[in-house]
This record gives sequence, C-alpha cells and structure tokens, in this order.
Amino acid sequence: MKRLAVIAACALGVTAASGASTSAALARCKSSHLRLSGSLQGATQSLLGTLSLVNPSNRACALPQAPSRVTLVIRSTVLPVLTVRMNAHLWPSGKPTRRLSAHGRVFVGIQWRNWCGAPRGNVRLSAGLTIYGAETRRASVGRVPTPQCGDHKHSSRVAVSPFIVSR
Repeated sequence: MKRLAVIAACALGVTAASGASTSAALARCKSSHLRLSGSLQGATQSLLGTLSLVNPSNRACALPQAPSRVTLVIRSTVLPVLTVRMNAHLWPSGKPTRRLSAHGRVFVGIQWRNWCGAPRGNVRLSAGLTIYGAETRRASVGRVPTPQCGDHKHSSRVAVSPFIVSR
C-alpha cells in the first residue's frame, strides 16, 4: 500500500512539474504594456462592439480565457456595472486564444445593457479591461448613446467574450 502511495505521489509530481514548465514558458501579459482601442454602437436596447488589444513588445505573452472585468468610464466616473460572459453567437469572428504573439492583436467583444444610472443620452465613454488582476490603460470608445434602462431592479451588465484571434 505504501509503494502505491509513493508511486502515485511521484507520478503526480512529474505531471505537476511538466504542467508548470509548460505554463512558465510563456509569461503572463502585463496589462500596463498592452494597448487597447475599439468602438461601440447601438444595438437593440444595448451597445455592442469590439475592443482590440495589441502587444507592442517583441515577446509573446499568455492571456487568461477572457478579461475578468470590463470597466466603463464617463468623464472620470467609473460606472457600476457587472461583468458577465457573452453568448457565443455574439462573439467577434475568429478563434478563441490564450496567446498574444509579439506585436500581435486579439479582439474581445463587449455588450453593455440596462443602464439606469446617470448620465443618460450621448456620452463620451472609455473602457478598460482587467487581465490577471490589473487594468489596461483605458481607451475611448467614442461618443455613444447610453443603453436603455430595462429593469431598475437589476444591475447594468457588460457581457464579454473570450479573447479572439482573427482567422
């Protein structure tokens, strides 16, 4: 019985070591080094658009599956929005990826719904993405109409897709 436990422990150690070396081969992308741009447009009581994330460095880096948070800002006010996963049929065209090549670009789709706060109407909106716990520099997504308030009882939501590489 002790031999089986030792063999199992050794096997788990080898598996963990090989998995760690694979993920360590590609450093995590640093939010402060990435450049964000994009735009949003009105779409059936919401705003829908694509943000582009560029890696200006000479080295590839690892991405999480998707940003953990989308930050929306009007003037200097960070809006209270809940980040959720986007339905697959709304994703930008391309293939999900966890790798951002040197000088490469990936895309992420976002959709903002149910804004019941102030200000309302046409506003200048900026967005940021949180990746590995740190936010990218915010980028202007243009002058946009705020989404309709559909339900005062529910939070405003921003749906986000996985990171997508164009085909």
